Amino acid sequence: MDMLKDTNDIQDTREILLALLSNSGTLAGISLALVGIMNLKPAGSKLDTITDDLYIFSALGFVIVCYLVFFAMRVLHSPQISWWARIIDVIFLGSLTMLVVAGFLTVYTFV
Repeated sequence: MDMLKDTNDIQDTREILLALLSNSGTLAGISLALVGIMNLKPAGSKLDTITDDLYIFSALGFVIVCYLVFFAMRVLHSPQISWWARIIDVIFLGSLTMLVVAGFLTVYTFV
């Protein structure tokens, strides 16, 4: 996996994919819970809508990562695994970035 760890070892790649699977599932659940929390608050500004959308898209990204990890585990011994691992890394890091930005926006709207 290129971004997280530069490795050609299949066992290391497998361990990294399994860690991403576990973390993505957890973060998808947290993102969806935060959508619910945001909806408990009375209707607010356009910033609330943007924050809500960021949480939803980050949850969607984490779910896609979970799916892609299952697919990558099936082609683990294929020469294409490094390409799949790169795609999974990019989606995971993009989703994590959206979650962090939404977190900052949430704090900003509550303060």
